[in-house]
Amino acid sequence: MSDNDIETLIVGGGIAGLACAVHLKENGRSIRLVERNDHLGGVIRTLCEDGYRIETGPNSLFLRSEDPLLDYIKKLGLEKESVQAGLTGKRRFILKGGKPVPLPASILEGITTPVLSLRGKLRVLKEPFVPSYEPDDPADPPEETVAQFVERRFGPEFLDWIIDPFVKGVYASSPEILSMGDTFPKLTDMEDRYGSIIRGALAMQWAPKPSPAPLTRSIFSFSEGMGRLPKAFGDFLGTDAGTNADVIGCTRTPNGFRTALLFEDETYYLHSRHVVLAGSATQASELLQEISPEAGGPLSEIPYAPIAVVSMGFARKNVSHPLDGFGLLVPTKERRKILGILFSSSLFPGRAPENQVLLTVFAGGMPNPKLAFTFDEELIDIVGREVESILGTKGKPDFLRIQRWEGAIPQYTLGHRSRIERIMDALPEGIHLAGSYLSGVSVSQSFTSGIDAAKKILSFAPRD
Repeated sequence: MSDNDIETLIVGGGIAGLACAVHLKENGRSIRLVERNDHLGGVIRTLCEDGYRIETGPNSLFLRSEDPLLDYIKKLGLEKESVQAGLTGKRRFILKGGKPVPLPASILEGITTPVLSLRGKLRVLKEPFVPSYEPDDPADPPEETVAQFVERRFGPEFLDWIIDPFVKGVYASSPEILSMGDTFPKLTDMEDRYGSIIRGALAMQWAPKPSPAPLTRSIFSFSEGMGRLPKAFGDFLGTDAGTNADVIGCTRTPNGFRTALLFEDETYYLHSRHVVLAGSATQASELLQEISPEAGGPLSEIPYAPIAVVSMGFARKNVSHPLDGFGLLVPTKERRKILGILFSSSLFPGRAPENQVLLTVFAGGMPNPKLAFTFDEELIDIVGREVESILGTKGKPDFLRIQRWEGAIPQYTLGHRSRIERIMDALPEGIHLAGSYLSGVSVSQSFTSGIDAAKKILSFAPRD
């Protein structure tokens, strides 16, 4: 087929690629977005089956006023379709001693909570008096893992019962393998600035703040589910976005890049001045091996946690736990085989039929990667026994669906920042990256990475 000219080709229709494409199109640039799957949004997808509204990936959003995604939600008219989790979303549980225990949400609850022992609580209160990190060689300080940082500042109990399950819930990982500076940079900056996390948090709390914008500082989704977000972006892009198109090669030309696409068993070629790789680091690595192995090599070193998402529907009467919260996280100390459970139908309306409840169970991750790929029957049996033990479910679920993600969440392991710097330094002019492996794994952070890539392209004068 003959070549087609376009200014920017975006490879990958997840939230980062959509952000880049929408921002460029809004600014009058010529773009084309291609996605290998049959839908846009990547892991963000909502399915409706048997009266249940199921999220295959992220279940909700939490935005700050400075997040670019907030502006686009308003521009696309999605604000009126938003639904907030309300008080239920603020209540979270930790499994301890085999039973769900509410996480403290206030100072009083922090004093009385059984999550930490008296000794553990006193150790947390000691944090403002813990000296800042002083490496043996200040010129070349070794990185701390999340586990090392938290145990040094707050003690082992806080690590085991608060941070460990939080890391499992957000990163499907372990605090022993993640870099503190790359995973939680605001906390390391807080230690550098205030000498204490508690002192820094108090200083930030007391600082004057502008009135919060709508949809900020609260957990929310959309009445049709999270899949409404990529659908709105896809509608805006129209024919400038295409699915079922697999990129099979990319080569440099005197004026840019020539990219080969496989669509319905035919090969097409697109010539572009810019190429944005907005898929996973693994996918970007494969496409860069010929153009820039110096960038492709380090990209292939970024690991991903595999996850199995098991959606389970029960009659309300067959679940003894009141499900009065966001969900439950499982500390490693509990020696369970799941990462956590979301109380999906408690979060937002319309997620389950009347008198039914929807639970979303996460299994696998870095703590147990093989479990994400075990046979359906075995996975269902393991998850079912865990949910029965923890929440008191009775009988088999009325509804069941399994979603597997081979590369769900990138892992910010030790050396991640320097790895990304090496990748960026090695990128040829005209190649740009966007994705959750760059500067944060949340939906809003991934979206911002796409906006950042678009802004770099906008710094170049448009092609005549």
